[in-house]
Amino acid sequence: MADSILVTGGCGFIGSHMVEGILEAEPDCIVHVVDINTERNRIPNALYHSVNITKLKDLQAVVNEVKPIVIFHIACPESLVLQPAIFQSVNVDGTRNLLSAAKAVGTVQAFVNTSTSSVIHDNVSDLVDAPEDLPVLEYPAQKRVYTLTKAVAEGDVLSANRADGDGSMLTTNIRPATAFGERDHVCMARIVATARSGRANIQMGPGLNLYDFVYVTNLIDAQLLAARALLRAYGKPPPPPEDRVDGESFNITNDERVLFWEFQRAIAASVGIPIRKEDVRVIPLWVGLLMAFISEWATWIRTFGKKQPQISREAVRLTVIHRTLNGEKAKRVLGYKPRYSIQQGLERSGKWFIEDAKK
Repeated sequence: MADSILVTGGCGFIGSHMVEGILEAEPDCIVHVVDINTERNRIPNALYHSVNITKLKDLQAVVNEVKPIVIFHIACPESLVLQPAIFQSVNVDGTRNLLSAAKAVGTVQAFVNTSTSSVIHDNVSDLVDAPEDLPVLEYPAQKRVYTLTKAVAEGDVLSANRADGDGSMLTTNIRPATAFGERDHVCMARIVATARSGRANIQMGPGLNLYDFVYVTNLIDAQLLAARALLRAYGKPPPPPEDRVDGESFNITNDERVLFWEFQRAIAASVGIPIRKEDVRVIPLWVGLLMAFISEWATWIRTFGKKQPQISREAVRLTVIHRTLNGEKAKRVLGYKPRYSIQQGLERSGKWFIEDAKK
């Protein structure tokens, strides 16, 4: 693929899989990782740089030293923790710093940004078979600060595409469905913790809402396909719109929709806690929303709004709505095809949570 590759956030969940995937697919590449904490999720043969991407001079120094041909921008704060200032600093300022450094060094041909499918979703309404060309939501239609900042970053990345003509850096956005897999200490880890606490049988609402997820290795495959496509297109005039990767955004899913609550129970089963249908306890939506309302107000009164409640009305709604994405563009343009099914991904992930998560 390239001689030198830079991965931001390469010690996180998706980032560490990105590093691993690059080295497996392109063992002769030199992979450099930029992260704040480089002591976790280290992959053999990668080179690590402890850098905060919000510090422009520090980031520029690394980019100038590495002279990457490809950048995979994955660095991102945890989305489930309310931290507006950090979202702005990392997602917006950090992305702008990286684009600036990439442009200045002059070696970067391909810039693949990991965005979020939430940029086209208000987290309240049903999202059904949503294509990439739906409008990116702004406030007040979009109220999540995390998603608003990711949307700004998306726009900045696309604006940087071919900014100086056909011989300049090519960029693309990858919008994954909710990712899961080994080393997932956010989404999957919380579901596993719920299962181990004996609450995997709880279900909010009737449980008929469909969701798209993506196993992390499949997501990495898609990112690699996007990078290769950008490298092939570098220095050439833009291809026809139907074949174009640069300046575009792509939904990435596992191409198999599942019922949201069945997926939660499948995660529980993957770590040895299967739930029988007759043991499922259904909580009506209105009860869940009432509990969330009480939790929100109690937390606000107790902490003067400085902490998040254990459960929110938004989180409750997200468990009962449909949230599916149209992934045909990635299959057609990138040649993407999931390598692992959801069941295979859960088997691999569950094994990791049982055997390796506490090491």
